[in-house]
This record gives sequence, C-alpha cells and structure tokens, in this order.
Amino acid sequence: MLALTNIPAPYRIPTFNWLAQHSGGRLRVAFIAPGDPRRNWDQNFEGTDFELTFLSRSPNGIGLLASAAAAVRAVVLLRRSNPAGVICGGYDSLAAWASFLWCKAKRRRFVLWLESNARDQRTPGRLKNWLKRWIVSRADAIGASGQATAEYVRQLGAREEQIFIAPFGGDNRLFTRKAAQVDAAREKSERGWPERLVMYSGRLVVEKGVFVLLEAFRRISQRLPDAGLLMVGHGPELEAMQEFCRRHDLNRVYFTGPQPYENMPFFYALADILVLPTFSDAWGFVVNEAFACGVPALVSRVAGACDDLIVEGETGYGLEPGNTEELASKMLRLLEDPELRARMSANCRERVKPYSARTCAEGLLAAVKGERRNLAESTVRAM
Repeated sequence: MLALTNIPAPYRIPTFNWLAQHSGGRLRVAFIAPGDPRRNWDQNFEGTDFELTFLSRSPNGIGLLASAAAAVRAVVLLRRSNPAGVICGGYDSLAAWASFLWCKAKRRRFVLWLESNARDQRTPGRLKNWLKRWIVSRADAIGASGQATAEYVRQLGAREEQIFIAPFGGDNRLFTRKAAQVDAAREKSERGWPERLVMYSGRLVVEKGVFVLLEAFRRISQRLPDAGLLMVGHGPELEAMQEFCRRHDLNRVYFTGPQPYENMPFFYALADILVLPTFSDAWGFVVNEAFACGVPALVSRVAGACDDLIVEGETGYGLEPGNTEELASKMLRLLEDPELRARMSANCRERVKPYSARTCAEGLLAAVKGERRNLAESTVRAM
C-alpha cells in the first residue's frame, strides 16, 4: 500500500504508523515535498513504522517543472513497489493525478483522502472545477475527514458507496497526558500572565481572522483585567498585529512565536478557551488538539471541525466569520463562567476521542479494502 501526501505534517505520523502496523508493515509514504515555507514543523521521523520517500527535495515548495519531476518519480515508485492500493491526500498536484492514472491503468484501488469542504475560499475556474468533479466521481473511494467533507464530495458527484469516513484525528492521548503534567497556575504566575487566557494557534495571516480576534479582545479587555490573549504561531501579519496592540494599549496580548509541535500541549494546558476565527479552513486541527487537552473552543462555522466537534453550549460555540461582536460576546460568556468551562472541558475530551489516529487509519484501511465498517464500534475502541 502506498500513501501519497503533500508534506510530512506531524499530526499525520501516528495515522501512518497505525496503517503500517495493521497492513503487515507494507506501507510506504511518499511526500511530494519536505515542507511548506508557511509551516514551522520540525521534521522528526524517529519511531516511524513505515518507509518514506520524498518526491522533491525543494524546501520552499515546488514549481511546475519540479512538480512534473515529482509526478515522474511517483510513477517510478509505483512501478517498483506495485502497491495493491493508493491513498492519495488531495487532487491538487501532478503526482496525485499521475498516481490516479496509474491505478486506473493497473486496476489498483485509488482512495482520495480529503478534508476540504464547500465553505473553503477558492476560485478554481471552470477547468479545475471540472477536473475536481471528474477525479472525485471516478475514485474507487473517498476517505472523508468528517461531515462537511462528506457533504462536499456528494456535491461534486461522489456516490454514497464511495464515501468512507476517516475521522480527522491525531494522537489525543499524547496531548492529554502532556497537558496534565503542566501546573498551569504556577506557569502563568512565573511568566506574569493573567489568570484567564484565550489562545489562538496558527499562522498569523488575515484569512485566519487574527485581526477580528484582536478587535474582539480589545472590546472585552477593559471588563476583564485578569484575562489575556495568547498568540501561538508566526506569519506575515506579526508586526501589524503588534502595532494594533500598541495603538490600543493591549498589554495582555502575548506573542510566543512559532513553537515546536511537541511543545503545543504545554500552551493548551495554560489556555481556558481556544479561538479559531478563520475565514477559510478545511478542518482546523487545532480544535482537536485543544479538545484533547480539555480546552473548549470558539470556532468559525467555515471550518470543517465546527461540524463534527462543536456541540453548541457543550464543547464550545460556532462563530459567524468576521462577526467581532459575536466573538466578543461568546468569549465573555466563557471567561466569566468557570463552571461552564469546567463542564465543557470534560465534554471536549469525550467528544474528540473518536477523532483519533486509529479511527482515521481504520477508515482509510476500510476504503482501501472496500469494506464498510461500523463507525460506532471504532468509536468505542478509540475510547
């Protein structure tokens, strides 16, 4: 079995490990590129149970010629390894299309692994839209990350028998365990941070709604002098965001800069709520991470995670993207009610359990084999 994906995202490694362990160790993962300049992920492949290959060595993404070369290398790899099936993460690369055509020519099972939803900001044009519909309708199976993705591929022409749910999941137990080891009160005190913290984790870019978040925090900051805003990440808007804070005397906004992935449970442990005010996001994996650490979330309704993980008033609240007033109101509601946050915290840990690396891998394996599975049974095992 071969898995083809864009870059080595750290939260995907546990899923690949599970697939390798339950497919007789016969899993090879081909990464189209070693990284993405917009991401700050450390590459650590210690403890991986699968073979891995890079189709390109360019550290800054790949252009058309390099993309074509990666597609050729993908075909060479397929011919040499001759897998029984291919799990392909997305359809936006020449390597993905090359693997699709190879599978069709060799009568191998092709599984399109997607996390997109219809609310993503995109302007694909007629040709790209036609190609997208064509590959979705002709894939042997779709590994859909959640409800929003399943509905999206139905709109693109996928038949019901093609769709397999592979819940977007990672190593929940690792995040839960690491967060539990943090003495949050002591750590905040040592850093001079206030008692209550709102957290944002991700790229500092306009499309993630970071200025909407800053404005909402400005509106509530006078009412809540013991609340702060923790901004974990990096991006091109950092200086503009810092200038916004200086202009409005927001002295309790803390920019941590980019953090290694293994350090993230520490920051979630300090947070009382997570905010993801994005204007476009296929899923929003930070919500999974926060929930594993018991942190409720306010999530833009465009993010796929909102459909699957947010239960209104139980694990958090959905947000209309760009609605500063709504965001400020819901932040206040949570920050001023510790009992509500405590109840939500317990609910979050339960809600995210089915969204694990194991259940994701089980869904993909079922798609490769063409076997329907009982998601409820997988959910019980994940717990």
